[in-house]
Parts: sequence; C-alpha cells; structure tokens
Amino acid sequence: MKNLLIDRDLTSLINNKKLQAILAIVPIALFLLAILSYFGIFFSMFNTLDTQLGHIGNSKSLLTAFLGNLIIFIFLVLMSFFIGIVSFVFFIVHALKNPNLTKNDDRLLWILAIIFSNVFGIFFYWLIQIKRKNPRPIVDLFSNEV
Repeated sequence: MKNLLIDRDLTSLINNKKLQAILAIVPIALFLLAILSYFGIFFSMFNTLDTQLGHIGNSKSLLTAFLGNLIIFIFLVLMSFFIGIVSFVFFIVHALKNPNLTKNDDRLLWILAIIFSNVFGIFFYWLIQIKRKNPRPIVDLFSNEV
C-alpha cells in the first residue's frame, strides 16, 4: 500500500505543470540576476573609489562595498547551481519517459540538447515538448517503456 502512494506521488510530481514551469524558468532568472549582481559589484567599487578620491557622496570602505555585493552574487550563483542540478535531473527523467518522443532520434536529440546546452536546453524542451503540446504529455515513471 505504501509503494502505491509513493508511486502515485512521484508520477504526479513529474507531471505537475507549475513545478515544470518553475524548474524551467527559475534557473535562467537566477543566472541573469547573478550577472546583474556581478556588474553591481564593479559599479559599487567604482562608486566607492570615486567618493574616496574626494568627490561628493557618502564614503564607505572599498571592502564593505565589495563584500556586500559579493555575498549577494555568491548566493545567487549557488542557488542557480543547486536549482539547475535539480532541474537538470528532473527534465532528463522527463525526456526519458516522455511518451511523445517516439520518433527515431527525438528522445536522443532532446537529451543531448539538455545535457550540452543545460539551462537553455531545459527551457526549450519545456517550451516545445511540454508547454505547447496539447494535450500535455503524461509521464508514467514506473512503466517499463523507454
């Protein structure tokens, strides 16, 4: 009885529309925020140098300006990394079990796209193979078909 509950929960989890959208979009958004934070580090450092050279403005130490934005940058990169790993595994399993990918090399091509272009491959797989399909593919994790 307990195995049935686990089986049903995992199958419903991989077919959850909201989770699929979150795992496809959030890694890209976090990556873009990390890039903006990276440029924010340099902006705050140059702004701090400008104020320390005697120009008008609030003076704070260069170390404070650097570390404040560096902590945000590191946090965003780590979150992007961990969510990206979860998203990567989730969509590889989805592509392996997707019943719509039955043509000759569709499954192999999508898995290779996810592996080699990671975040963008995941986003395009979600957009083309899940979001735009009507009806959406229902993936059964515990079937023997691959």
